[in-house]
Amino acid sequence: MIRAILACDEDWGIGKSGTLPWPHNPADLKWFKENTTNSTVVMGRSTWDSLPYKPLPNRENVVITHHDVPDAHIVGDLKSISKLLPQMSQTRDVWIIGGASIITQLLPRIDELWLSQITGSYKCDTFLPSTLIQENYNLTSSQFQGDVYVDIWSKH
Repeated sequence: MIRAILACDEDWGIGKSGTLPWPHNPADLKWFKENTTNSTVVMGRSTWDSLPYKPLPNRENVVITHHDVPDAHIVGDLKSISKLLPQMSQTRDVWIIGGASIITQLLPRIDELWLSQITGSYKCDTFLPSTLIQENYNLTSSQFQGDVYVDIWSKH
């Protein structure tokens, strides 16, 4: 199974000026770490650049980029990662962690989206493709996971 895991505000916003726009949220970060540890995390170059610690520890970090990225596996383009995702998911959990363009382009490959809901609107400049998600996925779960409210969207 291939999943995406992100936090978003009430307007489906996920970023502003290359970073998370809401105040530090330890509960969300803990939830993200618990779910992605010992898994493969796939991200675009901007997401990699925004990480406070590189690579994310205890995870296989895969970055979609044409540039050199130390301490991560590099895949040059979305077509290549699309072919690799099914193979990768046979041996460990695979989580797509951003950004918005990567999520949008990989939606045909993503089985579930796990979205932690951040209360409020944060004037984001980067958004998830809410219309595409609502057209292609069903909201199958909406509940607290520890201290984080999570919506799980499953492909039709």
